[in-house]
Amino acid sequence: MTGPEHTTEAAHTTEEPKDPFADEAWRAAIEHAAGCPACRTPGAGCETGERLLRTYEEAARKARSEEGV
Repeated sequence: MTGPEHTTEAAHTTEEPKDPFADEAWRAAIEHAAGCPACRTPGAGCETGERLLRTYEEAARKARSEEGV
């Protein structure tokens, strides 16, 4: 995660999915970011935070596509 602006943008641009996996992925990303100095530092990079955020985004995208089916 590159900082709060990245997390905030993701939270505002995606609709909250109803998928339990997406909820779990979001929770994992937030919990990691809360305790990770790199995630809380603007401009710093964190591979784990980025991976967790991508996992959430993929799960949310899948949940939205399944809702439309």
